[in-house]
Amino acid sequence: MDVLTVSRFERLSSNDYHLGVLPARNVAAATSTRGALETLAGFGTDMLNAALNPKSLLFNSGASVRSKDSNDGASSGTISTMRGGRASVHPNLSKPGVKIFIHSPYDCILATKRDLGDHLAWLLEHKLYQQAWDLVDDHPETVGSPERSFEQGSGTPDRSQSTDDFFDDTASVMDGMRNFYSSAEKEKRRIGELWLQQLIEAGDWAQAGKVCGQVVRTPDKWEKWVWNFAHAKRFDEIVDYIPTEPTHPPIPRAIYEIILTHYIKISMPKFRDLLDRWSPDLFDVGAITTFLEKQLQYREVREDSVEEGEVGRDWRIVMESLARLHEVNGRKREALKCFIRLQDADSAMRLIKDAHLAVAVADDIPSFIGLRVPQDRVNKMTKAELEEATMEPIALLVDEAQHGLVSPEVVVKQLQEKELNLYTFFYLRGLWKGEGIHEHGNETRARLVSDSQLLVNTFADLAVHLFAIFDQSLLMAFLKTSTAYSIDKVCIINSASPSLLTHDRHAKSANTTTTSQNWSTCTPRPSR
Repeated sequence: MDVLTVSRFERLSSNDYHLGVLPARNVAAATSTRGALETLAGFGTDMLNAALNPKSLLFNSGASVRSKDSNDGASSGTISTMRGGRASVHPNLSKPGVKIFIHSPYDCILATKRDLGDHLAWLLEHKLYQQAWDLVDDHPETVGSPERSFEQGSGTPDRSQSTDDFFDDTASVMDGMRNFYSSAEKEKRRIGELWLQQLIEAGDWAQAGKVCGQVVRTPDKWEKWVWNFAHAKRFDEIVDYIPTEPTHPPIPRAIYEIILTHYIKISMPKFRDLLDRWSPDLFDVGAITTFLEKQLQYREVREDSVEEGEVGRDWRIVMESLARLHEVNGRKREALKCFIRLQDADSAMRLIKDAHLAVAVADDIPSFIGLRVPQDRVNKMTKAELEEATMEPIALLVDEAQHGLVSPEVVVKQLQEKELNLYTFFYLRGLWKGEGIHEHGNETRARLVSDSQLLVNTFADLAVHLFAIFDQSLLMAFLKTSTAYSIDKVCIINSASPSLLTHDRHAKSANTTTTSQNWSTCTPRPSR
């Protein structure tokens, strides 16, 4: 479909034009040996010179160049001898594929089949960057060296269809093949930059963000484009495409931190989503932790704040994030405190057992025991429900009492200060029965249980009172075994036995209070 420009065509007739074909398999030989071109294509020496360098040899020749008379029926003309040394190979002559020569007395035109490289150049010329990028991605051989390979499936006739191997390309020069993929990647990055710039200039930020995830591969380019999006306040369009794992070399941490702090300010759910997907190695954990802590101090992030109809949503996100970041940063105690405030029993118990942090809960025993107790239902739960909910932390406290890490005095004191008689009963019963005790070293369980029962004697009078209210069969076992309680107190309880029925009816509450004798605050007597 191209129009050939031929000099002085108005003076020429059909007999002045001649067509010559050089098969693809002989291109390499033709570019190095004149005799091959003469033999294979039937061209004379002068025609070879004209094919290789038509301008210098045809137009600068001192000889007269003309065809036979236009009325002569000869099918081909001759070219007189030309002066000059051997010409260099024309770039298009070295391209793989069949070569076609169209010559007149004044011109020699070399025609080669269009290849993917030509198509790529056309796409770039017309600024069709997406199609150009896809072309190089699918066919990396399109770029990379002057001797571009020719795709067998892109329009070149099948070899099996030609008995004379006219289109055979096996002899083509392919020395640059080893550089195809590295060069292709460089070209893809260059085209990708043009593509992104085109989208941004058109205001299509959403598509530009998507394309970033497709074409940007180096840390410096990520830094460049993320800052472009950040300056335009277009975080939403780029954030889902930025790498979620460390790269080599790494993308600057500031890139991730600016995105995280942006969403801490405007969208806590999005921040939580990013924290779930991004590796902690991508950003400075300490910096983000400090920023979150400031949200609790200076912003409207409270347990009773309402976000989109949900009470305390942002507060929970902040506390969950702090717990996770503290744990990643090695600050196990701070993480545990966050889990306890969140009433995340599974995470808290896991951390206590894995990091041996039972002593870390000594400051707030009631909250630790009530990890699995919903605060809005605590007064509606039955004794059995509360017993099941507090079983795991009670067992852990009983086991730790053997090692002195969390002493029974600390546990009982804090529970009684808040008048949590039922929790205190569960704990004293656990000590008496040895619930949760694990054998250590050569110690036998029987010995450990015996030592644990001795700890109850410190609170003998309180144990008598609570056992009488919540478990009278356990009270009898305690009275038969222990000698640390006060006989006077037992007599008072015995004489007031009808009131025990009243206490039983209220035993379902975790906040059961004592009677007129104020047994919950009595001073324990030493063992006799």
